[in-house]
Amino acid sequence: MSEFLFYGLDEAGQTAFSERLQGSDTEALRTLARERLSRFHTVEIWQGPLCIVRLRRKAAEQA
Repeated sequence: MSEFLFYGLDEAGQTAFSERLQGSDTEALRTLARERLSRFHTVEIWQGPLCIVRLRRKAAEQA
């Protein structure tokens, strides 16, 4: 099982939230990121030095 870091970023690109995640299913991590995008401007999931998921709200969703 691998360790991942989840980051929720604000509009300025600053870290507003971070969490360590355990898992091995990349699709499950993508689903989690999509779900949490409603709480943050941008979400990222990192595995060591590699960003494996990065999602950003569309302009219409930011309001």
